[in-house]
This record gives sequence, structure tokens and C-alpha cells, in this order.
Amino acid sequence: MTYYKQFNSSLAAIALLASFPALANAQEIDEVQVIGVFIPDEKRNTSEISNVLEAEDFSLAGDTDIAVALTRLPGLSPDTTGKYVVVRGLTERYTSTLLNGTQLPSPDPLKTAVPLDIFPTSIIGNVLVQKTYSAEYPGAFGGGVIDLRTKSVPDEPFLNISLSTGYNSESTTKDGLSYYGSDRDWLTMDDGHRELPSIFRNDYQLTSLTPAALEQYGEAIPNIWSIDFDENKPDLSAKISGGTSRDTANGVVGMIFALDYSSEYRNQFGEQFSYSATNDGLVIQQNFSNSVCENQSVSTQYCGFNTTSWNTNLNGLLSVGWEIDSNNEIKYTGVLLRSSQKQVQIKGGSTDSNDLENTTRLDWKEREVISNAVSGEHTFDLIDAGETMLDWSYNITNATRDVPLRRRYKYFYDDGPGAFRISTRTDGNLTEYGYMEDESRDLVVNLTQVADIFGFETDIKVGAAYNEKERSSYYLTYHYNMGQVTNRDLLFRVPEVIFGSTNIDPNGIYLQSLTRAADNFSADFENAQAYWQIDTRLTDTIRVSSGYRYEDSEQLVRATDRSTLTPLLVTQQIESFLPSATVTWEFAENMQLRFGYSETINRPDSRELSPARFIREDGRTEEGNPNLQFAEIKNYDARYEWYFGDSDSLTVGVFYKDITNPIEYSIASIGGEGQLDTVANADEAELTGIEIEIEKQLGTRLNRDLFVKANATYIDSEVIRSAANFGEVTNLVGPMQGQSEILANVQFGFENLESNEFFNIVLNYVDERIYRLGTNSRPDLIEKPPFELNVVYSRDIYTAYDRPVGLSVKLKNLLDEGAERLQGSEIAEAYDIGTTLSIGLNYSF
Repeated sequence: MTYYKQFNSSLAAIALLASFPALANAQEIDEVQVIGVFIPDEKRNTSEISNVLEAEDFSLAGDTDIAVALTRLPGLSPDTTGKYVVVRGLTERYTSTLLNGTQLPSPDPLKTAVPLDIFPTSIIGNVLVQKTYSAEYPGAFGGGVIDLRTKSVPDEPFLNISLSTGYNSESTTKDGLSYYGSDRDWLTMDDGHRELPSIFRNDYQLTSLTPAALEQYGEAIPNIWSIDFDENKPDLSAKISGGTSRDTANGVVGMIFALDYSSEYRNQFGEQFSYSATNDGLVIQQNFSNSVCENQSVSTQYCGFNTTSWNTNLNGLLSVGWEIDSNNEIKYTGVLLRSSQKQVQIKGGSTDSNDLENTTRLDWKEREVISNAVSGEHTFDLIDAGETMLDWSYNITNATRDVPLRRRYKYFYDDGPGAFRISTRTDGNLTEYGYMEDESRDLVVNLTQVADIFGFETDIKVGAAYNEKERSSYYLTYHYNMGQVTNRDLLFRVPEVIFGSTNIDPNGIYLQSLTRAADNFSADFENAQAYWQIDTRLTDTIRVSSGYRYEDSEQLVRATDRSTLTPLLVTQQIESFLPSATVTWEFAENMQLRFGYSETINRPDSRELSPARFIREDGRTEEGNPNLQFAEIKNYDARYEWYFGDSDSLTVGVFYKDITNPIEYSIASIGGEGQLDTVANADEAELTGIEIEIEKQLGTRLNRDLFVKANATYIDSEVIRSAANFGEVTNLVGPMQGQSEILANVQFGFENLESNEFFNIVLNYVDERIYRLGTNSRPDLIEKPPFELNVVYSRDIYTAYDRPVGLSVKLKNLLDEGAERLQGSEIAEAYDIGTTLSIGLNYSF
């Protein structure tokens, strides 16, 4: 693949030159003959290589959140969490997510991108996925740009109400792990029961407390430890949306609103293993499976790798538009996205020391994004050459992630009395609080001038943008010290008894802080941007879009060095000049070729530049890297497109990416504490792929229009890592993390618009991929996503009042595929996902 490196910016330079008709040998054109038939399709009409998902596509595939819906597109797959998408083999950090053209901060401190699962399809009008870079978008681009566009103000009044419920074969009505948190958990928000007691504001490090005050602090934290086995409730979803518009003396005023609530319980009950490498192969190092308990004649409820999650979402949209006249419109868009997860995890089995260990984690996480945007579109005649369009937006977004009262504790099986005893080690019980907040402000102004220059139809677009972001994050860790406990029988009791107020005493069990200054940081980011872009139709069959973007960014991270405990200021200034060009040639009727080249960057996130540590959802610890550098990317694209009917098309594309300093996860040792995940720069990476997509109407049968949609992607990549940054990693040369070699989607079904009837069979295949790099001669940890077969059916049924009610039935994972991770040929983690049945009703007024 290295021969591609011989290319440089020459393609962009040629296209940029060609886009200035004044520099070409132009001739007078008296008449332009348009070849082909006009077929309205944004994918076809845009100047770039892209895909578009409309609201109808969400319904047809039965998708309820954007993260799932996007995986139906070629080259896109879900990541390991299901909250993000991998675009063309590049993880979510290489994808830029926009809401109505504006960047959004992430409420997840461990990710640079916005989690897409918090966006319900009910508030989204359509989604543009642009795979070639153009100068109008931010320069942080690798896999693609995902622009989420909220629903617009309607022309006619409407009100829509939807209710649905669901059953999962592995979770619903089955016993799940739970604990009492607060009375408002179902509303995605804690009622204050888990909050850090206000007394801690005086001295959260517990450094200057009297014995009496130390006891008061230890008793102030809620005594929540033990788990319950509760029956999981069915899935529930409720949606309401509406809108109207009205003519006034000063124009047309309209509004649209949407509210969306969902709740689901999911069990992930399975097993987990870790291995060490020997001359004879892999040997089990840790075994969290029922077999350990069975071998020691202990109840299997104490063994295995079992997790229950209760996921709730509460989302809202309010958009108010004022169409002053046909040339001027102003709009306000407010978006609220809230999600919470109540999670309990039990890991039981043998550890490195062959002890029978049982570790419990209680978790509550709240994520919230609040976005308020004002935008305008104005059309006027600035010059005689043609129409001038001005659009602008100002957006303030606040994103938070709150983790109050995370509890982790361990018990070991004591063979003497034949019972479990709590660990008195430092990691035997941990109480943690985490909070992160981002506030982002964006101003964007674009000016588009339509012109006829030397007979060439040209759109000239210039723009400027300014983005500033402030982030603060803290993570507090406490431990109840039991070194002075003399009553050993107490250690065999449940945690609520052990840590009850009667046992909290400076001379008995007392609270101590394990919080390190390096676990807190703050950061500022600002980015001044400007661009120009020219879209020129050189002939009736050749179109050139080219541009340049300038970005001047500065990122400041204020933290503390973990080793020296001295203040640490990380400053990263990046000045970028980013060219882009795409040439479209309609060489035959309804057929066209596109060629694209661009240069983009990928910046580290402020959290990645900080030495602060975070606990991930899988229980692993992650730490930033102040020495991280930004990545530079060269993107090459080509695509053949054939539009052979109103809804029929075939596209075949190839792409190549050359990445310098790609940012990847690495693994580092932390002394006697084991290993943690961190981020580091590899030397270089190359990625090549082929995408094929077809959409075809198959004719009409029994008044139903049959269709098929299919796409497949092949991706090959190679990363070269240095021993200095990835010293413990086994394979310094190999594929990119998170990249699958083969992706495939097939949809087959029918639709009848008269009865609003839809039927769709959806198949989704994601090839195996690296979940985590192997270390110390162990092979990479490979994830095998399930092969999904889903079925969706919906139609209108009529009530006694002759008003249609929409009925929908969805079946997900009909093959009952499970999740599996392998290390070499050995199972590292496995659990069942189950089949889900959902039934919904929809009523429109």
C-alpha cells in the first residue's frame, strides 16, 4: 500500500486551479444541453461522496436511536459499546458529529465524540454522512462527518403519540441485579440521595479533620452497598410530537416539539477469562465462571461475570421558526438529551492467587446535553451576477456526566468457616464520585454567491467560525480503612452491617481519601476558522468542488503530574491549512464518477492530554497522555454511481487514507496495580477499502412495492507502532483497533403507501475486530459482534371512529446470537444477548 504515498497535493492543486474559470481557456457557450433525467437525491446532487438517511428509513428498519440507524449504511459499524459508529474502519474519535451544522461537546469523558445512542430518531429529520471532506466542515475529519438535522417547522398542524413495549428473552421478567438508589431513577435523574454530602465541601481530601469530624464524614455517606435480585420490567417507550404554523401580518410563525422517553433492562450474564502467555500457550490467569464455584461446592450465584443495566432516556426538542418573507427566516432550536444507566456487576471466580473472589460494582451514570441555537437564512442580491445567500448560527451547548456514589467492594472465600469475608486491602472497598462539565459556544457565518463566470455556473462560498469550550472534571475516591478492626467476625457480615454507623469510629473503621490531585483537571479550547469553497460546473458533465480551510486552535489543560505532584500545564497549538477537492464527471446518462482528495487532522481531546484516571464501563482504568500529538490524514476517494430509476441506484467506491501519528489505545503497567489503558501515537497507518451499495425496486405484488437494499464493505489497514509508545504490546505492526475487514447489510421487504404498510427483513454482519491490543506475548483480544437478523412490520389499522392507528411489530436478533471476545482461540468473554420483541401503537391527529 505504500505506493500511494507518492501522491501529494497535486490532485487538489489541479482541481483548485480548474475551479477558477478565468484561468481556463473558456469559450462562449450559447446553449447547454443537460444529459440524463433529474432524480431528486441528495446523495446524487451533493458535490461530495455521501449517504443520507431520511426519517422514513428509520421507520422502515425499526431503529429507535441514531447509533443503530447509521450502521445500515455502507462502511459504518457499531463500536464495542453500541453508542458510537466506526466509519470506514476508523473509530469514533475520527468522526465529526454535528447537530444542524454545529459541533457538539461529548458528555462522556472517555470519548472525543458525542454518543449517538442518546439521539432518538423521533427528533431527527435526516442525517447526512459525508465521507469526503469539504472545506465548509470542521477540519477534524477522518472517517466522515455526521450531520444530524432536527425536524423542521411543518406546513400543516400535526400531533403524534406513540407507545411501545418490548420483551427480551434474556432479561424481561428474569431476575436482574439491582439496588436501591433513589425514587427518581426512572426519570433519568437522582433525587440527591447519592450526592456527595455537602459537608465534604469543607475538606474533600479529609486532611485536617479531628477524630470526631472524621467519624461524621464517614457516617455522612449513604450506607448503600448490597444488591437485590429483582424481576426486570418490560421495555417501555413513549413519544409525543406536534407542530403548527400560523400566518401573521409579519410573516409565518411555526413551531415543532417532541418528547421521547424510554426504559429498558438488560442482563449480560456470562463468563470472563484472562490469560498469561507461556511456552506451552495461553494459561488461565483469572477465571470468572460458574465452574470455579462448582469445583469448590459453593453456590454459583457467587461466580460468573454478570451485569444488569437499567437504561433510561428522556429527550426533548423545541423549534420555533419565523419566516419573515420568502427571503428571510430566523429559527430557534432547543434540544435536551438525557440518559441514565443504573448498573450492577458481579464478578466471581478465581484470581491470580487462586482465591475465590467476588467483586461487586454499583453504578449510576447521568449524561446530559442541552443545546440552544439561534440561526438565520437570508437571500438577497449583493451583486448583479446572481443570488446571494447568507446563513448564520449561534449555539451554546452544555454537556455533563455525573457519576455519584459508585461503589466497588470485594469478598474472598475463607475455607475455614466456609464463608465469604470482605477484603481489608485498599481496593477491598472503594467509594467514588465523578463529575465532568463542558460548555461550548459556536458562531458560524456562511455566505454563498451564485455567479456565472465566463459562462460557467459557479457557487462561491466563504465562511468563518469560532468555537470555544471550557471543561472541568473531578474524580474523588474514598476507602473505609478496616486495619484496626479487632472483631474478625464482623468481616463476614454484609457491607451495610460492616459500614453501619455503630462501626464507624476513628479507632475502628474510618474513612480515608485516596483522591489524587492528578485525577482532577480543567481545560480550555478555542478554534478560529475560515474557509472558501468554489463549486463550478465546467461543462454540462463535469463539476468541480474545491476549497481551503484555515484553522488556528489552542488547547490548554491544567492538571497535576502524577509522579511529582507538581502543577502541569499542557499547551497544544495547531495551525492548519487544509485543502480539499472533488471532481464529478457524468460520463454517461445517469452515471457519474467522483474523485476526491483532502487533507485533515485529528486532535487529542483535553481528557486525553491529562494524566487523570477514569474507570470505564468495562471496569478498566484509563489514563491520559500529556505527550500526545495530533494526527495528520490524507484522504483519497473515488466512486462510481449509477442512478437507473426513481429509487434505483448502484454505487461502487474505493478509498485510501494515509495517517501520520494516528492516535490509538495502548496499555501500560502501573506498578503492583496491574495494567491500565492509555492513549499513544503510532508512527503511521494506512487504510484501504472498497464499498458497494445497491438499491432496487423489484416491482409490485398484491399492491405492494417490493424492494431490496444491500451494501458491503471490505477494509484493509496496517498500523506501525513504536516500542517506545507501545512497549508491552505484542504486535507492533497490525490492523487498526476497532476495524472490521468485512461489513455487510441487506434489507428486503415491501411497502404499501395506501395502507401505510411496511415489511422489512434486515440482516447486519460485522466482521471480527481488535477490541484491545495483546500484551506480553499474548495475542490481541478479538471481538466477534453478533450476526443480526431483524424483522420489522407496521401498518395502519382502523378504529370504530374510522381513524387509523399505526401498529408496529419488531423482532431483533432472531438468530439469538451472543457476544463473544477471544484471545487467540480461547474465550475471553461471552454472554447471551437474547431476542427482543417490540410492539408499538402510533396515533396521529
